[in-house]
Amino acid sequence: MMMAGGRKAVRDGPGPMTPEPASPRHIVLDGAVNVRDIGGYRNAHGLEVVRGRLLRGDSLSRLTAADTERLGQLGLRTVIDFRTPGEVLLSGDDRLPGGIESVHLPVSGGDLGAVYEIIASGDHERQRRELGDGRAASLMVGINRAFVTDARQREAFGVALRLVCAPGRLPLLYHCSGGKDRSGWMTAIVLTALGVPRELVLRDYLLSNDLHRTGYAKLRLDLIKTGIMADPGLLRPVLEQSPTYLQAAFEEADRSYGSFSAFLASGLDVTQAMLDELRRGLLGELAPPEPLPFVSLPLAGLGLGWLALAAARAKAAHAEPGQQGEHHAERDQKAHVLQPVRRALGPQRVGAAGRHDADDVEVHRGGHGTESPA
Repeated sequence: MMMAGGRKAVRDGPGPMTPEPASPRHIVLDGAVNVRDIGGYRNAHGLEVVRGRLLRGDSLSRLTAADTERLGQLGLRTVIDFRTPGEVLLSGDDRLPGGIESVHLPVSGGDLGAVYEIIASGDHERQRRELGDGRAASLMVGINRAFVTDARQREAFGVALRLVCAPGRLPLLYHCSGGKDRSGWMTAIVLTALGVPRELVLRDYLLSNDLHRTGYAKLRLDLIKTGIMADPGLLRPVLEQSPTYLQAAFEEADRSYGSFSAFLASGLDVTQAMLDELRRGLLGELAPPEPLPFVSLPLAGLGLGWLALAAARAKAAHAEPGQQGEHHAERDQKAHVLQPVRRALGPQRVGAAGRHDADDVEVHRGGHGTESPA
């Protein structure tokens, strides 16, 4: 295992591929395709986000022993899993090196179970009716707006950001299933809070398209060969990241809260002291003490392992239909996120009363996860 290097073609959005030096951000693993370091970007003050401190990724449930050894070499302390319980049941628990604290913060918006069901139906007319004529793209815009408007999803992102801010939590990796929607918005939040220009935030967001390209091509062929879909292009808005999706989330934050800084404070419940910790952790001790400007520039993608798994199950169901089984307490400025307990608890700050909802947050210390039964 090694960090990707050399040169490759990178596409920042729809259009021709342009050669560009390959970023060392991508971490090459056998069991995951979209794990990367968000370090290396420069903010409006010219400070570079420290590498090796914060990573984003797709599902970690299929990592090999060599992959977990590679992750162990990164010195990870915390892993945040945004997948829903249903997604975990489908693809399995994370496979992690020992000694890593794993935090489960389900965000339902990126769970595309309804789309899987449309695909698995094999009903071509229904697929055109429900995904065609811009409906799939509208679905994705709605999902990204809901990251801001839906209180439960917003709370999960808030807890995740407070964890990233908390001293002693880094290096940290957060992930979802494909590593593109939920992980994409989380990355946009962090980079924007650090003062990274919007154009660079968008560039990072769209890198998922390149990393998933090969898987998408295979998925498209499989869907055609099995007859499950007559027009796999209907899935493109679901699989491929678009600047429109990220723009929708940013616009919703501005509309609902007035500014991105107000969204951080009121929407995600992140204090200035926490942001100071974030900047120290990810920009270094030279980070200026004053608040960094939120640079807002106008905002003017492919096959996924998680969808391939769903398609495989759909393929089996299609071929053998008879064989299926199947708010606030007073807080100290340094208080951050979660009570240090080993049971399920609701998102909260230290000192806040917990809501005992097992679907909210699960905190446990790692060992290796195991695959769920197929």
